[in-house]
Amino acid sequence: MSGKIIKHKLASAVALAAMTGSLSVLAAESEETTAAQLQQRIAELQAQVDQLAASQQAQTLENPEPPKTTTFGETNIQIGGYVKLDSIFSDYSDGRSATAGVGEDFLVPSTIPIGGESGEVHYNAHAKSTRLFFKSSTEAGAGSVDTHIEIDAMAGGQGDERISNSYAQRLRHAYVNWKMDGDRSLLAGQTWSTFFNVGTLPEGLDFVGPVGTIFERQPQLRYTHGLGSGKVMVAAENPATTLYNGSENPYDDNSRPDLILRYDNRIGDLSYSFASMSRELAYDHADGSNESEQGYAISLAGKWQLGRDDLRFMYSYGNALGRYLGLNSYRGGIIDPVDGGIELIDQHGGYVALRHFWNDQWRSNLVLSATAADNPALVSDMTPSAYQSLHLNLMYSPVPKMTLGGEYIFASKEVENASGLLSDDQGEMQRMQFSVKYVF
Repeated sequence: MSGKIIKHKLASAVALAAMTGSLSVLAAESEETTAAQLQQRIAELQAQVDQLAASQQAQTLENPEPPKTTTFGETNIQIGGYVKLDSIFSDYSDGRSATAGVGEDFLVPSTIPIGGESGEVHYNAHAKSTRLFFKSSTEAGAGSVDTHIEIDAMAGGQGDERISNSYAQRLRHAYVNWKMDGDRSLLAGQTWSTFFNVGTLPEGLDFVGPVGTIFERQPQLRYTHGLGSGKVMVAAENPATTLYNGSENPYDDNSRPDLILRYDNRIGDLSYSFASMSRELAYDHADGSNESEQGYAISLAGKWQLGRDDLRFMYSYGNALGRYLGLNSYRGGIIDPVDGGIELIDQHGGYVALRHFWNDQWRSNLVLSATAADNPALVSDMTPSAYQSLHLNLMYSPVPKMTLGGEYIFASKEVENASGLLSDDQGEMQRMQFSVKYVF
């Protein structure tokens, strides 16, 4: 064999070995790259699973598994509710207790006293918020006919603490909802006002919560229609007029219902609603004549899911908010003492609330809230002008459907002092509340 042939074969062998080595290196690098990509994809999927599980856990805490359903013919029946004990320690800067008894059971901003002497810490315990509901659902063509009746003893006018602590039950909800199909429904009866997005209310131990929330239940007729990925609601609701300088509160002299339009939708992890309201404020003179003014209000509310945690918010503005804002913290207008006309009052308020899960059993909520009214010169001293509140709680759920917790509440009330005669125009309340609640 010639030298050239030998050299050629040696060169070919070296080239083949180099190529084989390169392929081996490339294959190893490819395997490493594939493994890294696969590991990254697994981590991404695990993160998505964790986020979904956290969101489902949060939903379970807010909406526990419904009671078992019993069927009677074509109708499904549910009975449920919860049992709750509230133990409350309250301290007022300007009084010994709230100016109305209901303010001792839960935060009613308008009952914070002003101008008095501070008293000792006041303790109050009750189980009045314990509630019971009855639901039914009957198939009807492509949809269903649902009913909901619910009662509790909160703010009941009967009963006392002398012997038995017996309190009269009151009606919370009573309505029928005809779901025509997946996109349309017609509700008739008493339930949450369409102007109020109850799903954005912060989780707390206090019965209502921040001073800046819309909070109203009333009889209504509501039509809901799906629109794209969201839904539109149109409602005519029972009216009532609250006015300063009046002999009644409220007046029931309205000639038309409160008209509300609301739109709900979501973008990714953010669910939101926008509501507008047109309402009449009216009252009858002693001579039988009627005074009325047409007002408006708007409200934006939402909930942003942050993995397991969430951020909730609400902001409302208008010259006819009145009784809708903060448990009737302000009246909707004032009667002019000269000509008897009604002057509407611009008001606004809202809150922001963060809920954080420390682990599977422990969670906390921080809620900041404020409202204000642009009162005209007609109002007298002691007319409310602003409220603020802070809620901070720690909740523990050792077993499903049970919650034990404590909540610190700070709230303040400011009033008008145009004359300068008031020595004190602001009052504060500090409260510690401990609760045990079991949903059944």
